[in-house]
Amino acid sequence: MNVLVAVDMGPGSDTVLAFAAGLAMQAGGKVHVVHIITEEEEEDRRHKPGSSSEPLDEILRVATDSDEEQTEYVDLMLTRTRLELMKSLVELGVAESSITAIVRTGKPVEEIQRIAAENAVDALIIGMRHRSRVGKFLLGSDLQELLLSSDRPVVAVPIGNTNR
Repeated sequence: MNVLVAVDMGPGSDTVLAFAAGLAMQAGGKVHVVHIITEEEEEDRRHKPGSSSEPLDEILRVATDSDEEQTEYVDLMLTRTRLELMKSLVELGVAESSITAIVRTGKPVEEIQRIAAENAVDALIIGMRHRSRVGKFLLGSDLQELLLSSDRPVVAVPIGNTNR
């Protein structure tokens, strides 16, 4: 069974990765781990130093006013994220040859569905957080949209409560 696991790199992502790793290893399949950076997050990383998790002085040192240098910096951050995702799965016992780590920018649901089709995955695995009504209204629900629009099974892994 080939699975696609979508993570946001936030708290609880390790729980979702562990579930996906276990499922893929039991079935002798591959794990396609995906992190989607929204267009808004990418814009923040490119034009607002200090808005990412990197220390401000490091961002200012690497990303100057040059669009080319900013693009190189974003590419470096994408590569780091891919490597971090692969390392997490290898530490969980997944063979490196059974892992594909994909980091893209765009709309999460559209990109997840596109990647699933490109890689002919059998199931989608995504983390599920409890949100307050206000949180649902303001943030929407990518999980709900995936559940309603996916042409393949979606497994929702509970990862804790936020915005309660």
